[in-house]
Amino acid sequence: MNSIEYRYDGTFQGFLCAVFDIYSRRDDPVAIHPTEVPSLLFTDKYTVITNAERAERVWDGIVRTGGEKTGEHIYHAFLSCEKNVEILLMRYLRHLFLCKRPVMDDLAYPDVLKVFQLYRTVSREAHRILMFLRFEQSADGVYFAPFAPKYDVLPLTLNHFKSRFASQSWIIYDTARNYGFYYDLQTVERITINEPAFNRETGKLARNAEHPDENQWQALWQIYFKKTAIAERKNLLLQQNFMPKRFWKYLTEKRAIV
Repeated sequence: MNSIEYRYDGTFQGFLCAVFDIYSRRDDPVAIHPTEVPSLLFTDKYTVITNAERAERVWDGIVRTGGEKTGEHIYHAFLSCEKNVEILLMRYLRHLFLCKRPVMDDLAYPDVLKVFQLYRTVSREAHRILMFLRFEQSADGVYFAPFAPKYDVLPLTLNHFKSRFASQSWIIYDTARNYGFYYDLQTVERITINEPAFNRETGKLARNAEHPDENQWQALWQIYFKKTAIAERKNLLLQQNFMPKRFWKYLTEKRAIV
């Protein structure tokens, strides 16, 4: 049998369509990769066409067989963008559909354990965004929040921010993956900024893109942060455990106001 590699558009919907085609064609691919990932040598290539109806059929089958929590585990693991995560999830789904029951508790099964571990780490990263995201007001009144999460977790946070900040327009932007979401008081839309008016490393807005009062508000926040701290109880190691250092460059209280 020739080895075959599946190529899809990199979306979760596209991955579900890959699962549909694998079962329809009775294939056993050696790899399932987004189209932007270099292809393997000496393999036949099959390009998946994303189809919303097929993706929904696969998703309904997952939820019907394993329950909504199983679907949540699979989606979170997919967002980890871990190398070869698609093949891992394919093996998980084969186990699920073979058993015809929820398999989340089959932690002695290596693939189930790995998916569970990815689910936990991705969930933890999404929670960190809720805690550490800081907004700046831009010159046009839109609130802008940059971040570079370890995993592709922005989609998991949208319902929270849409509910929490329903009365103001905002952009949350993943500087590591160069995409974000814009909320216009009604809908949330995925966007890409090709010529950003912010620092790609820190996410800081350029001076001409900031609201005139933004520096004053940031200075007030820094004063509050400093005054509420208890110098005698300062513990940098403990602080880094709760607030990893890789997030500091995005925090208003850690920036110098110029």
